[in-house]
Amino acid sequence: MKNLFLILAMTLSLLPASGPLAAAEEDHSGKRMYLKYCSSCHGSDGKGSGEVSAFLKIKLPDLTQLAKNNHGIYPMDDVMASIDGRRTVRGHGDRNMPVWGEVFGKEFEDCRYPELTTLLKAKVIADYIARIQD
Repeated sequence: MKNLFLILAMTLSLLPASGPLAAAEEDHSGKRMYLKYCSSCHGSDGKGSGEVSAFLKIKLPDLTQLAKNNHGIYPMDDVMASIDGRRTVRGHGDRNMPVWGEVFGKEFEDCRYPELTTLLKAKVIADYIARIQD
């Protein structure tokens, strides 16, 4: 399964900025999706100060510091895995409840390639988070 993900991730990263990927980014920009799915906890600026954050038991990470905290390299795979549920994140639930991966999967279950579409959505959000790095 991990090898399949790596192949899909590499394929997605090689897609040109035109065609289906560009259309997906135009229709559902990473920023718009980030604001919809992530900002209530992580804040619109990614610094962990969303309106829900005060009610959480854990301190949320500053998403703008991910590259800095990883020796200057943005951890794309880790971010995507956190979004889609392959990586356990306390605030996102356990592996039996990958919050966004399940939500995205249900949104696209009638699509021809629901897993790939879900992965693409996670990548678009992760790409946006990469663009807000300090």
